[in-house]
Amino acid sequence: MRPTSRISAWAATLAMAAVAGILTVAGCALNRPESQPGRVFQQIGGHGGGQVIQPRQCLIRVAILERPFRDPAVNEAAWREADEQILSPEARKALASNGLRVGRILGELPKELESLLRGRGPGQDAVEPANLLLESGQASPISLTPRMPEVSLLLSRGDRVTGRDYTDASGFLRITPSHSGARGVSLRITPEIHHGPVQRTFPTLPNPSGLAPQQFSIRDAQKEEILTDLAFDLTLEDGQVAILGTNPESIQSLGTFLFSPKSAENQDRRQRIVLIWASRNMSGVIAAAPKADRPKRPKPAITEPPANPAPPDPTPPPIPATPPPSSGGK
Repeated sequence: MRPTSRISAWAATLAMAAVAGILTVAGCALNRPESQPGRVFQQIGGHGGGQVIQPRQCLIRVAILERPFRDPAVNEAAWREADEQILSPEARKALASNGLRVGRILGELPKELESLLRGRGPGQDAVEPANLLLESGQASPISLTPRMPEVSLLLSRGDRVTGRDYTDASGFLRITPSHSGARGVSLRITPEIHHGPVQRTFPTLPNPSGLAPQQFSIRDAQKEEILTDLAFDLTLEDGQVAILGTNPESIQSLGTFLFSPKSAENQDRRQRIVLIWASRNMSGVIAAAPKADRPKRPKPAITEPPANPAPPDPTPPPIPATPPPSSGGK
């Protein structure tokens, strides 16, 4: 054999060995569970019992109960089971000086409040709580009072008490929920006063990149006085209810304006409390449904095949007789 033939045979042998090694390594890699597409999909959240990542959301339920001024149900019984020590001493002092009361009820509501919710009293309609589904950190205002032509308030800000008159004023509570701990929902609650004529403004829209041209939106609204120094935080879990109200002895305070405003002439004054429940999806993860709960694909209906048709008649059909030629042409 010539030297050239020996070199070609040796090169072919080396090439075949390299290809066999590559196929062996590839086969080992594909046999690993994490390298199989089906296994990867199961780990992310397919039918293998994985978890589907969802936004961190909070469900806030709000009920406003209203009774005559100084009614025992909202002025005494509502606070009998409430823990008003959930806030810091400084926050409680600031709220109390403005006629506001905040507490938390564990377990069942007092029977007086339960009766108001169910509408069991004479002339009392059932109260259906409003549901707010918010992203964690998303704020939502809750309207407490209708717009009033004139309001005079005494606001306690630190060690100073100031008086102020408002026109076309209405009261709000801005609620900002967020996930807290393993199961809780932290609520940031801020009082607000909207007042004055409705004005049109052109606020700028957020521009994260900073490269696109600045864009503006059109907004028609009143002036908003956000009382951030009276904002407070409380945490709720399942089976807990936040209660907000006022001390009716505080005259011309923020609490009386929000929860017991002066009514029109020849109308009885009313007093209200606010109940808040909060729940959440656990850590932003919703587990995949068990196999037993998954909808099953309906099976196609099975119909019986038709009976076997009779075999064709072997006798050919008769051939029609040929008509005689016409004599009209002769």
